[in-house]
Amino acid sequence: MESLSPLVESHDLIAFTGKGGVGKTTSAAATAVHLAEQGERTLLLSTDRSPSLSDILGTDVGGEVTAVPGVENLDAIEMDFDTVAERWKEAYGEEVYAVVSSFMPVDRWVIDYFAEAPGIATQFALSYLLEFYEGDTYDRIVWDTAPAGATIGLIELEEKLYEHLGTAPKFYAKLRAAISRDTKADPSKLLDEWRELAQDCLAMVQSDRTTFLVVTNPEKLAVNETQRITAELEDRGIAVGGIVANGLLSESLCDCSFHQDRVAMQREHLAELESVYGQDPGLVSVPQFSTEVAGVESLREVGTHLFT
Repeated sequence: MESLSPLVESHDLIAFTGKGGVGKTTSAAATAVHLAEQGERTLLLSTDRSPSLSDILGTDVGGEVTAVPGVENLDAIEMDFDTVAERWKEAYGEEVYAVVSSFMPVDRWVIDYFAEAPGIATQFALSYLLEFYEGDTYDRIVWDTAPAGATIGLIELEEKLYEHLGTAPKFYAKLRAAISRDTKADPSKLLDEWRELAQDCLAMVQSDRTTFLVVTNPEKLAVNETQRITAELEDRGIAVGGIVANGLLSESLCDCSFHQDRVAMQREHLAELESVYGQDPGLVSVPQFSTEVAGVESLREVGTHLFT
């Protein structure tokens, strides 16, 4: 695979992941621009808690779905996790209050308490992505994930949540019996709803309609991390559709010893990537640019290397 074209044409959700700082957001943004300019209604979405999508696109896309100026058919959004928590409260706050207040005397602060619990907003962010995935507004969704460890952790959280919620109703039934209260609020319906949501989120990332692209640099640490990422994704039944080797130096640009040593080092690691991933799932390379990538024009240039 020397081009992403056949890959992205056959998938509705294209997720970019990788070690922090390897060019994951740049690759995702360039892909979204390319798809939109091919006539595909495209959403570019970031779940990175330290996002750089607005900087790369040159327009503020934080918090709300925003049309990207200069690119027809392209919308973008950086997930604001405070907003996600508010959406969670709107969706489930009243039910949570009804259930908890049926067991013990509490005020409405309990809604904020649960919304701010570790993992709640992060988990609900996937369900927000799921809404777009199951809707018909967009032909393609390009997902700029958080650095790989956080993304694996997010998927792992869904797995654990799904497993936990399978036994939780029994616990609450025993609790209700133990405190001898005739409560009208039954948590089973709410917990079943959450479990179904977790199941749908897992099905989304494991679907044949979804593919993950791992972005890396031709350097030892990034290559080693790529091997770990691909193994962890595949262990969870998630398809790795390709590897993007970003930041390749050209031997012809400079004949100084420093540059030539860097080129030789990269060539060694690129050969390693080629031997492991060249045939399956495939490898695409992108050169190091002399200027920073920021703005639609520079993203188009990156896209020529991803899709030519």
